[in-house]
This record gives sequence, structure tokens and C-alpha cells, in this order.
Amino acid sequence: MRRLFILLVSTIVIIDKCSSSSCKTVICPKQPGKLISCDMCHTCLDSGSRFCYTSDHKNCQCATIVPQNCGSGQLNYTFCHLLDDVLLPPPEIVVHDEHSVSAVVPRFFQEAPFDSMKPSFLYLLALFTKNGSDCTSFGEIEAYHRNQDKCLLRIRVQMPKIDYTGTENYYYDDRSPLESQFSRELFGGAQNVTFWNEVTIRRDEKLNNGSLAFATVLKSARVEYEL
Repeated sequence: MRRLFILLVSTIVIIDKCSSSSCKTVICPKQPGKLISCDMCHTCLDSGSRFCYTSDHKNCQCATIVPQNCGSGQLNYTFCHLLDDVLLPPPEIVVHDEHSVSAVVPRFFQEAPFDSMKPSFLYLLALFTKNGSDCTSFGEIEAYHRNQDKCLLRIRVQMPKIDYTGTENYYYDDRSPLESQFSRELFGGAQNVTFWNEVTIRRDEKLNNGSLAFATVLKSARVEYEL
């Protein structure tokens, strides 16, 4: 458990109200296939396709992969990697004493459907009104000023086994809670703080002359805690 005394921000592109994605543009030969309206991109998921792509941002097509002949050609195509509408489970707020508050991140990355999504870069975030707080980075804490009166903290949470960088073949996970403990002094005179989790989902597509990397950020619901 860490005691903390004191956003690379990834953009989520909204294709429509039913799906979110990250998008990349690459040059390709003209692609054959059935056309759909781009506001119907979410229907690609119904057929098991994970990509919706377009050359004119009006007419789209579905694909299971980015065609390997992309990387050369005549047209610029924008490919968007689609994900099912899923929310991360929110952090659990735990109070041990009157001087601190803890946020525990659930081990969702070891359970379906997240375990098959190749999650990376798990963060715990906290947003509060500055009101006497210095809002400065310290140690593992990244602090950012938001608007004129808010402070946003971002803390990297290590995912057991996934984030293991050692060379030993054997890895032991003691199953301890992924808990971060905050001194209440950190929040100055704020009356409440909002916690949530974010994780990056990556997918790399191989092309004949390279690769195309997609990264989408999934978020949890926000948890309001009154100090």
C-alpha cells in the first residue's frame, strides 16, 4: 500500500453513440466491399468486425483486419478500431482513519472480457477543487491544473504479471489489493474528490511494409467521495 502526500490525455473518437474507437489514417488501394452510412459503424460489431473505415467520411465499410496491402495506394482511408461498450469497474473507496482515504482498483484485467483485450497503462485519477491545495507533482503522482479551480491527479497502477518486466520465468502474485492511500492534506480544503480508473487497450495491425497501432482508453464510472 502506498501513502501519497501530495494526463497524457488520450482522445476517444466517438463514431456514434453506441461505440468508441481510436482511428488512424493510412494510404491504401481502393477497397471493394459493401458500403454503409458512417453513422452506422456500430453495426460492424454485429458481424464480428472490429474495424470501420472510410475514404470520404460519409460512406463506410466494415473489416475484421486492416488490409495488409495498405501502406501504399491511391486513397487515404481512416480506420477506426471498434470496442464493445464496456465500462471498467470503479475504484472502491476505503477509509482507514481520519487522516487519509484510500482508493482500491479492482483486478478487472484478470477477468473477461478485459483479459483478452491486452490492457496496458492502468491509471487511477482523482479530481478536486484546489481550494488551498498546491496541485503539484510529487514522486509517482502527476498533477495537472484543470480550468482555473480544479486539480487532476494521475497515478500509474501496476497490473500484476502484465506489467512485470523481470527476466525470471516464475512470477508470484500475492493478490494484495491494488490500493493507493492519500493523506487528506493533499486535497487542501476541498469538500469532495472524484475518483475513476482508466486503461489503454492496444491493437497492432501488420501491413506489408509496416504496422498500424491503435490505442483506445476505457474508463470507469466516477465515484464521488465527500471529505
